[in-house]
Amino acid sequence: MRTWFVPIGGFIFIAVLLAACAGVPDKPIRPDGQPEPRPVESWLADGARVMWVAPHPDDELFSGALLARASIHYGNPLYFLVLTRGEGGECGLSRGCAPDLGTVRSGEIEKAAAIYRAKLQLEGFFNAPLPVESFPKRHELFERWKGEGDPIGVIASAIKEFKPDLVLTFAPDWGATGHPEHQLTSRLVVEALRKAAEGEGAHKIGRLYFMMNRHPLLRLLGKADPGLVTEGWDATQPCGEITCLEFMIRATRMHRTQHRDMQTVAEHRSAFETLYMRQVDPYKERFDPAEPAD
Repeated sequence: MRTWFVPIGGFIFIAVLLAACAGVPDKPIRPDGQPEPRPVESWLADGARVMWVAPHPDDELFSGALLARASIHYGNPLYFLVLTRGEGGECGLSRGCAPDLGTVRSGEIEKAAAIYRAKLQLEGFFNAPLPVESFPKRHELFERWKGEGDPIGVIASAIKEFKPDLVLTFAPDWGATGHPEHQLTSRLVVEALRKAAEGEGAHKIGRLYFMMNRHPLLRLLGKADPGLVTEGWDATQPCGEITCLEFMIRATRMHRTQHRDMQTVAEHRSAFETLYMRQVDPYKERFDPAEPAD
């Protein structure tokens, strides 16, 4: 993960102030614009099985408070599916990352998953190396991943095995930070949900949410997820003896190789006090993984 705070440096305080002023709807809003009769908290309170699908170790922080609410507060089953080992990131350890960064980051997400009490499935698809400017487009990454295996099939099989009620992932056009692997994973999840609803062991989920980066300043800069927000969720609710937000912040400490990004998140935790989500019907909406990016 490369956080969306880093490119705007000292202007983050403006985003926080604007976010505080913007607020969230008093009631969750459905995609059709009508009040949502059953918010995500109701699903969690009823014992929903929750799956988080992302490309990188450390991506769980984007929905970490909600994941902690499901598992730590309610004791619900939780599943992390991570598609790469994060070998394309950076090693922020002074001693280095032996034997290689992918191995070290794999160990980090194992520790994070244990803290969240989540079952972890870690795959090994290609992770584009830094710098950001050299990243392939998402449709190019799709071709690369298909050459390495069947990413849609991998996700569909996990869905059939775990049988989640709720699935959370990134949004398909921007992916919270602009990372093409975030965008691709979102699109693969939608295809996989459709595939998992067919054949032996078929399973249809209750709800899919895209986790949305909607900070006002980033929206002005064109660096936020476009589209409708259908629900805002309060991350300051309790998870054990601390808030779910604080739980997420503490869990980021497991990702020691990425300490620069994690420290930025910790310093600006107020930006994560409300999680913005878009409810999607994967059986009616499609987002083609092979569609060329702009």
